[in-house]
Amino acid sequence: MYSPKIKEEYVVELYRLKLKRGRAMTKLVNEAIREYLEKQKKQEEESNGREELSG
Repeated sequence: MYSPKIKEEYVVELYRLKLKRGRAMTKLVNEAIREYLEKQKKQEEESNGREELSG
């Protein structure tokens, strides 16, 4: 499976969050990705809705 490289600066920040929140870095990353993808999907749906209204 494809495993993208995470920039070192992000790994350092994730590690700090891990220590602060007491959650695994993978859980933090998965949460951030899920929130990002949900936001993108919502924006896409809103954009498609506007296109349907105008066209």
